[in-house]
Amino acid sequence: MNGTIEHVQAAAFDLDGTLCDSLPDLAAAANAMRASLDLPPLPQPTVESYVGDGIAVLVHRALTGNVDDRAEEKLWAQGFTLFVQYYAEHIADRTCAYPETEAGLGLLKSLGIPLAVITNKNEVLAVKLLEALGLFDYFSLVLGGDSLPEKKPSPVPLLHAAEVLGVPVENMIMVGDSRNDILAAKAAGCPSIGVTFGYGDMAELSKHEATRPDWTIGSLPEIYENLRPQREEKEKGV
Repeated sequence: MNGTIEHVQAAAFDLDGTLCDSLPDLAAAANAMRASLDLPPLPQPTVESYVGDGIAVLVHRALTGNVDDRAEEKLWAQGFTLFVQYYAEHIADRTCAYPETEAGLGLLKSLGIPLAVITNKNEVLAVKLLEALGLFDYFSLVLGGDSLPEKKPSPVPLLHAAEVLGVPVENMIMVGDSRNDILAAKAAGCPSIGVTFGYGDMAELSKHEATRPDWTIGSLPEIYENLRPQREEKEKGV
């Protein structure tokens, strides 16, 4: 990450692939669903390629074995119920926060910056996962893919979050690992920070102007380290 980030009044974070590695439990839920429907299991890397657009879409992809295909409605409804039931019961069996996630969130909170989660995961499941990981209390707002009429890459959740937190959207950073996070940030007019440790290929995304984040980081504390003016004022007691 190069340069100083200025005028940050709020920070929004994606969840899966940004704050935590939830892939093992998502893959387990997808394969439990498939097993119940007499379908063979999918390799975890395949499920990883299906993550990012919410559980409803993930179920379509896990049923069809294709990123772009949609399952027949009756099969999808059955699969969705099976997936959510299993996932809700096993949401944090093997899911864990990335190293330094909690440290990074704590540093930002020490500056008095309100934090939000903006994820395409269903809101109830997002809250349940954050609580299971001990991260829920860091956040003033949690928005899921079903919280509003539109989800990322739409700018609507980011604009809504900025309004709720009472800050200009251009002074809120969006931190994520995927193209949806960066596209949503650009559409909303707020700075985007891409993490290099998530599910998205940040090096590849950075090659294209439409999906190039304003900054990239290898750990969340790097955000705090680059908020130099605000950090120095805090240290001086200003």
